[in-house]
Amino acid sequence: MQAYLVKTNAQGKEYRQPAKQTEPGQVLEYSLTYTNETKKTLSGLVVSGPIPANTKYIGRSAKTAVPSDFLVSIDGGASFEREPVRRQQKMADGQMKTVIIPAEKYTNVRWKVKQPIAALGRQLYTYRVAVK
Repeated sequence: MQAYLVKTNAQGKEYRQPAKQTEPGQVLEYSLTYTNETKKTLSGLVVSGPIPANTKYIGRSAKTAVPSDFLVSIDGGASFEREPVRRQQKMADGQMKTVIIPAEKYTNVRWKVKQPIAALGRQLYTYRVAVK
C-alpha cells in the first residue's frame, strides 16, 4: 500500500506525490496494487484498507476498474456493508428513525473482487482520506 498526497497545480489539475508528512486538511490517496506472480489465475481476492487514526474517509472516493463489491466498516473491520451505511436511531421524541452514518465514521474499506487476477496480471485499488 502506497500513500500519496493529492495536490492541485496552477492550472487546477490534480497530481499526486509520495506522502512524507501531512497536515490537517490535506487529502491522501491510498493505492493498493495486487500482482499475481504465478502462471495461474488467482481468484477469491479480498482487498482491505484501513482508515488511519486522525483521518476520515472521503465518501465515494474508492476506485478500481475491476468488477467488485465495495464495502465499508464502522466497527474497526469486524463487519462490512455497502454504502451508504444505515442504522436505526432513537430520536428525542422517542421515535425510531433510519439515519445514514457519515463516511467520516468509516474505519475500514474492502473490495470483494469478482474478477480473478490473470496469470502475471495486476489489479489496482485506490481510496482517499482527509487528514483531521
